[in-house]
Amino acid sequence: MITDAQWRTLTSSIVPRAFTPGQTLLRQGDNGAGVHLILNGSARVVSVSTDGTAVPLAFRTSGEVLGEPALTAVGRVRNATVTAVNGGSTVFLSAERFQRRLTELGLETALWRSVLMRQAESDQLRVQQATLSAERRLSAALVQLAGMLGEPMPPALGRAGVPQGGGHLLRIALPQEDIAGFVGLSRTSVHNAYTKLKEKMLIRTGRQYVALLDLAALKSLAHGSPKD
Repeated sequence: MITDAQWRTLTSSIVPRAFTPGQTLLRQGDNGAGVHLILNGSARVVSVSTDGTAVPLAFRTSGEVLGEPALTAVGRVRNATVTAVNGGSTVFLSAERFQRRLTELGLETALWRSVLMRQAESDQLRVQQATLSAERRLSAALVQLAGMLGEPMPPALGRAGVPQGGGHLLRIALPQEDIAGFVGLSRTSVHNAYTKLKEKMLIRTGRQYVALLDLAALKSLAHGSPKD
């Protein structure tokens, strides 16, 4: 939405805040006085129900804003909890300071376009949950995560016959219960879908990573006809 130069100007002269894996950056129920801009690293956004169940909503990474609902009303209660997936850093700006910088740089439109894109992502996820099979839902979710958090596959983790650059690695712990909540499936359905994708040699999983061995094939599967 903005240039690298604009991002540097937006985040300059503010002391970065380092975060460690698992650290809470925003807590649901707290008053939201400002926003975090992610300089590097990634974070998981979850909604916590009254019984303590955490439902994953999204993942965010470098160049994104956390806590922007606070811009609509200073002191608004946070509606989600954000925790770090890995180490990284953010800069924190009060709602007033962030809005002032956006005005100075002429970036108000870019911010709200970003908000609308996030809403479109959420709407697309709900459509997938209503129309796609478990295997296709999981494939679509993994492709989405690859676009945000993936990195080119190290050769040692690839497989024979996959073109160089055809795989992506997610260096995150992605328990089946987390991905089940993200795509709206039972844990059993996710387990079965994972098994099918492994049998097709499209993915490999470990405690701290998910390897997408053939991203093109996963995209093809995710974008097939709804009746597949």
